[in-house]
Amino acid sequence: MSFETVISVITDWVYPALLVLFFFGFTIFFHELGHFLMARRRGMKIERFSVGFGSKIWGYKKKGVEYQVGWIPFGGYVALPQMSPMEAIEGSDGSSDGGLPRATPTSKILVALAGPAMNVLLAFVLACIIWQAGKPSNPSVIGWVEAGSLEEQKGIQPGDRIVQVNDQKVQSWGQLVEAVAFSLEPDVNVIVERNGKRLEFNLETKLNEEFHVKTLDGLYPRVRPYAREVLPDSAAEKAGMLPGDRFVSVSGVAIYSSDQLRELVGKRADEPTEVKMFRDGKTVVLTVVPRVDPEEKAARMGVKLGDEMEIIRPGPTPGEQFEEVFASMWHMAKALRHSKETGVGVHSVSGPVGIFAAWWYGIVSNGVRQGLVIAVLLNINLAIINLFPLPILDGGHIVFALVEGAMRKPLNARIVQTVSTAFAVLLISFMLYITFFDVQRFFGRSRVTDKPPANDVIVPAAKPASQP
Repeated sequence: MSFETVISVITDWVYPALLVLFFFGFTIFFHELGHFLMARRRGMKIERFSVGFGSKIWGYKKKGVEYQVGWIPFGGYVALPQMSPMEAIEGSDGSSDGGLPRATPTSKILVALAGPAMNVLLAFVLACIIWQAGKPSNPSVIGWVEAGSLEEQKGIQPGDRIVQVNDQKVQSWGQLVEAVAFSLEPDVNVIVERNGKRLEFNLETKLNEEFHVKTLDGLYPRVRPYAREVLPDSAAEKAGMLPGDRFVSVSGVAIYSSDQLRELVGKRADEPTEVKMFRDGKTVVLTVVPRVDPEEKAARMGVKLGDEMEIIRPGPTPGEQFEEVFASMWHMAKALRHSKETGVGVHSVSGPVGIFAAWWYGIVSNGVRQGLVIAVLLNINLAIINLFPLPILDGGHIVFALVEGAMRKPLNARIVQTVSTAFAVLLISFMLYITFFDVQRFFGRSRVTDKPPANDVIVPAAKPASQP
C-alpha cells in the first residue's frame, strides 16, 4: 500500500469515523451523566455508569460505583437499583443491598428527566458554537436543470432560488428535499425567485425507488464541486490537477453540480477536454483526456469529488436551529402519519447505521462544522424520543413513577418487569428492522460512482463521495 493510499484511507475513513464515535459517545455520556448527577443529588445508590453496552473495554471502581466503557457503542446506562424493577433491563447485576430505602416517585421522575435535559443543554452549547463559527449550508438555488426534464419544459432555469414548496418556506436544499418528500400530493406547488420576481410552477414529483420518497429528479443544487482527491496515475493527475481545485467549466460549459460534471466528462472518452479550475484565487486551464472506466463504461478523469457548500457567518442562532429541528421532526411525523400519500414509512427512518453514515459523510464533505450540526439534531431527537411514555425509555420511568405516586404504593415488580421486557424485545426488533434498511441502502450504494445526498440535513442514507 502506497503512502498516498494510507493518507487517503486516514482522511476519508479513519478520521471521520473517529470524530463520529467521539460525537456519539459524547452525546451518550452527557445523557447518562444527567441521570448520574441527579441520582447522586437525590441520595440514590449508583451501581454502574456505562457508556456503551456489552462487555467492558475499560473500567474502574471508585466509591462503590463501577465506571466502564462497553464494546457496543449504541447507547449506555446508569444502573440504579432504587429505580427497581427497571434494573433488570438497565443492566444491574443484582449486587446491591436489598435493604435500600425506596426512592420517592419525585426522585425517580427527576432522575428520568435529567438525561434528556442534559441532551438539550449539550445541543444548546453546540448550537452556540455553530452560531459563532458558522454553519455549512446548501442554499435552495438551482444550479442545473436536466436537459429534457419536466422541470426544464415547465421553464425552471439555473439560478432560480426556490423559496417555497406548497405552504412550506425553504432556504436550504435540505429543506427543499424534505418538503417535496413529505408532500401529501403527487404534484408540488413551487415558488421561485428570478431577477427580483416571484414565479409559480406546478411540478410533478417522482418516487425514488431506493428511498421510497418523492423527489424532483430534474433539479440539482448550486454546489460547485471540487477535487477532494486526485487519484494516482489518472488523467487528472497527468493534466496537473491538484486536490482543492474547484471546477469552473468543462469545454466551456459552466459547472454547477457533481452530476452535471460527471455527465459532461462521461461523454468525452479519449477526447482532449478543456477544464477550467479555480486555484488559490486564480483561474487555471488544464487539458484532460478522460479514460473509459471499464466498470462504469463511461469516461472518468480520476478525481474524488467534494461539494463546496456555503458557510453562513454568523450561523443561525440557537433558537433558530432548535426551531428548524422541531419543524423537521414535525414534518417527518406528519409524513409517517400519511405514509400512503407520502411514501414515507418506517423503512425511511434511520437507525444507528444510517445516522453514523450520514454523520460520516457530513464530516467528509463539509468538515467538523457539519458534524456539529448533526450533533445538535441528534441530541434534540434523543431528548424527545427518550421522553416517549414507553417502558425502558425515560418516559416509561416517569409514567411508572406517576402511577406509583397516584396509587401511593409500589407497583407490582413482576408486571412492570414483564411489560418492560416485552417492550425491550419490541424495541430491539424495531432497531434491527430499520438497521436492515440502513445497511441495504448504505452498502448497496457504497461504490464510488454513486450519487451522494445533496442536502444539508440527516437523510435516509449516505455514502462515499463519487468520482468523475
